[in-house]
Amino acid sequence: MIAHTELKSELKSELKGELTESFVRNDAYTINNKHTQGKTENTMITQIKRPVYTFIGISLFSIFLSGCIVHVNAKDADWDYEKGSESSYSGDISSTNKSVKVGEGRSVENISSVNGSVKVSDDVSAEDISSVNGKVSIGDNVSADSVESVNGQVKIGSGFKSRGQVSTVNGGIRIDNDSSVGGAVSTVNGSIRLEGVIVSKDISTKNGSVTLKDGSVVKGDIHFEPISKNNYNKRRPTLYISADSVVEGNIILDRPVDLELENPDLADKVKRNYE
Repeated sequence: MIAHTELKSELKSELKGELTESFVRNDAYTINNKHTQGKTENTMITQIKRPVYTFIGISLFSIFLSGCIVHVNAKDADWDYEKGSESSYSGDISSTNKSVKVGEGRSVENISSVNGSVKVSDDVSAEDISSVNGKVSIGDNVSADSVESVNGQVKIGSGFKSRGQVSTVNGGIRIDNDSSVGGAVSTVNGSIRLEGVIVSKDISTKNGSVTLKDGSVVKGDIHFEPISKNNYNKRRPTLYISADSVVEGNIILDRPVDLELENPDLADKVKRNYE
């Protein structure tokens, strides 16, 4: 019994000494590393912590992504803004594989869509309006820096004011009365129809007719650009100019064009550069 007590006392002293040495080295886990049971417990704790930390990390990342998605959807919904709403958005409005609609009375920056149409309602003020693979429809009394479309027509209402060009690659252009374009109006494959519009620079096209009506004014040239010999469209375009419309520059023809000039004086402005 005495021997057992002494052995117990010795073990306690030895353990106390080890604990003291452990705390002096500021290493609370040293004693556990000296015992098999401590090692097993540490291993179990580590195995439990890893999946817990992984779960927390995934959860936080999912919450972050969820916040981003909500932000995008909120902006999407704002494309259908109506006048008087308190949720107006005045920055860039853009979309991919989706149409864009800008509500009445908004003042925004750039408006663009890829693989989708663009619709701009009345009384909107914008910077650049553009579309790739989609038509552009603009209401009345809209102002913009420029309007461009790659594959799609551009249709603009009355009272339009542009500080720069209006252009398409494959698609026609129509602009209604009391409008003005500060730059050029141009197409590659598409017709141009202006009714009561003032164009500060040139009108140009390759494969499209041009119609000027209702007192339209072109301060630059009207230019039908040359086409390649292998061009699939051999049909002659038509240039129609009403009697009350004015062309201050020349009518430059680099390809055959059917002319319908109600003012015979305009014939003196025609320059044919083809054989």
